[in-house]
Amino acid sequence: MEEDLEGRPTESAGKTVFRQSLMTFGTRLAIVLVNVPTSILVARLLGAEGQGTYISGVILPSLFAFAGMLGIDSAHTYLLSKKQYTPAQINGQTLRLTLVLSVVIAAVYLVFLRFYGPARDPELGLILRMAVALIPVLLAKYFAVAFLLGVQRIKQFNLANFVQASSLLALMCLNLFVFHGGARGAVIAYLVSEATVTLVAFLVARREAGPGRLFEMPPPGLFKRSAIYGLQGHVGNILVLFTYRFDMFLVLSIAGLRAQGLYSIAVILAEKLSHIPDSVQVVLFPKLSALPVEEANALTPRVTRNALFLTAVAGLVLYLLSRPLLLLFYGTEYIDAITAFQVLIPGVVFLAVAKILSTDFSGRDRRLYYTVGTAVAFGTNVTLCLLWIPPHGIVGAAWASTIAYAAQAVIMLVFFRRLSGRGIAETVFLRGEDFALYGELLRKWVRRGK
Repeated sequence: MEEDLEGRPTESAGKTVFRQSLMTFGTRLAIVLVNVPTSILVARLLGAEGQGTYISGVILPSLFAFAGMLGIDSAHTYLLSKKQYTPAQINGQTLRLTLVLSVVIAAVYLVFLRFYGPARDPELGLILRMAVALIPVLLAKYFAVAFLLGVQRIKQFNLANFVQASSLLALMCLNLFVFHGGARGAVIAYLVSEATVTLVAFLVARREAGPGRLFEMPPPGLFKRSAIYGLQGHVGNILVLFTYRFDMFLVLSIAGLRAQGLYSIAVILAEKLSHIPDSVQVVLFPKLSALPVEEANALTPRVTRNALFLTAVAGLVLYLLSRPLLLLFYGTEYIDAITAFQVLIPGVVFLAVAKILSTDFSGRDRRLYYTVGTAVAFGTNVTLCLLWIPPHGIVGAAWASTIAYAAQAVIMLVFFRRLSGRGIAETVFLRGEDFALYGELLRKWVRRGK
């Protein structure tokens, strides 16, 4: 146990990350308990084709909104963690960028739809055009999340995500059981639920401001500083998102709407494993941004190997239960998604390594390493999807993703070794100190249970 300047005991960085990650993971488990019924409702009541239509209406504008942000949301988290600008100055830039980017990105999105083949379907095309309204909502949400993480309000971040998931379930029930709105209503329900995250962040920002101003004119150089930081890793961020989601659109274009509906369920279930590394990322990024290099070099391997271990254990359990879980939740209509679901599980386990190391690179302001790794993963995924989806359908898409995630993890491990001097084995395999930490945690739980 370390001590502060006044001699009081303080938590080490490793234990802080572990504790806050557990808190975030606990919240994400609660969110899963809300999201799973939502997913089941949509899948069962809309059917495979309706599921595919809904997923298209949600994901496509999300890709455009995320790509058009230029990585400035990550820059806001970084600059707030470093305390280089005040929250009011960041809020001022956020407001201006949200307004400008909403107009520009929406215009580009609508032009794209004119040339996007699947949008020629009357029902799907109408929903995709309607979904343009998601773009400003998502931009505001991304900036809101960046603010919460930058001021290290982890509890409020978790609360915002839980409120979003709960409101989506409630709105989806209204849509499907009361208004019978189908896929269109489902997209509207998603839009409204996403807006709740911005509301929570606004309330936190108002409290942070106190008697001061909530918005201030951005100082000279803030946008340039944000853009330089953001763009270094933004290409990588875009490629990551496309690696995670572009296979869905290739499935839609090559195999059809029903296949996309089946594949989306396989992806949704497999990605539940990502809650473990995602919970760590939330805490680790602002923490690493504020740590000296030597401490970051020691912290990242410890966090990475433990996240990988926990994700692998959860992945094994999910694999063994994959068939009964899918049939229980989604029914026999989705039985053809089982193999794709099982193939994706090891890929998501590999992805845990890439996620944690990408956070390390961002915290060091070395995002180009991350970009190179994700570029290789994206190229691998697209190439294999084009080769394997025509003969193998959604199973081919699943194998393409799993191999791409594994390649990304290996490349980023090599980069981290060169950057930090830490060995790959130290970053991947558990050590004695890790078992000691688990033993200490287990003893605490036993004592509390008595």
